[in-house]
Amino acid sequence: MAIGRKKEDVFFTMFRDFADTLDKMGSDFGKIINDYNNVERAIADLKITETECDEKSHKILEILNESFITPFDREDIFTIANQLDDLADYIEDTASKFQIYDVDSLKDDAVEMGNLIDDATTQVKALFDTLPDSKKTNDAIKAIIEINRLENLGDAVFRRALGKLFRCCDEPIEVIKWKDLYETMEETLDACEHLADTVRGVVVKNA
Repeated sequence: MAIGRKKEDVFFTMFRDFADTLDKMGSDFGKIINDYNNVERAIADLKITETECDEKSHKILEILNESFITPFDREDIFTIANQLDDLADYIEDTASKFQIYDVDSLKDDAVEMGNLIDDATTQVKALFDTLPDSKKTNDAIKAIIEINRLENLGDAVFRRALGKLFRCCDEPIEVIKWKDLYETMEETLDACEHLADTVRGVVVKNA
């Protein structure tokens, strides 16, 4: 199935709208990370946005169920919708854990990983903005490559952060809390990469 038939633009529009919301979530998460004040309100706002993402995912699947013609394989549309929703869940879950664990200040490595998440969601937006034109330009592939690069940087920060944590922290509860926080942030970057890899497969199949 060819990418970009006019009557099938509804899926690209919904994906782009979803990615715009994820970009906003990433930006709001970055603001929490870099200005760790009024955290409860900011996290509550992220939860509202995450609920909106659930609704967006359900709408995509509803339209998919009603459509006879789709811009690419139905299974890929289903997977992308779910992975977009998974990414929203990971961002909200990470922010919520700062509150659950009663974190009063952030470690430098957490700030760095948070900024990588913000950057990665910006690239997710760029990816879906350019996806309809993927047969004409390489912009979608460029966004995918950048997401992969950011995820690799996240892996490096994650390993460094765990090393510091186990070497320098003598409080078992703090180790447990921060290990889980770092892991959740790393999983959020993984979710960005998994989404990008799925879209790469779609682009390659429909080239």
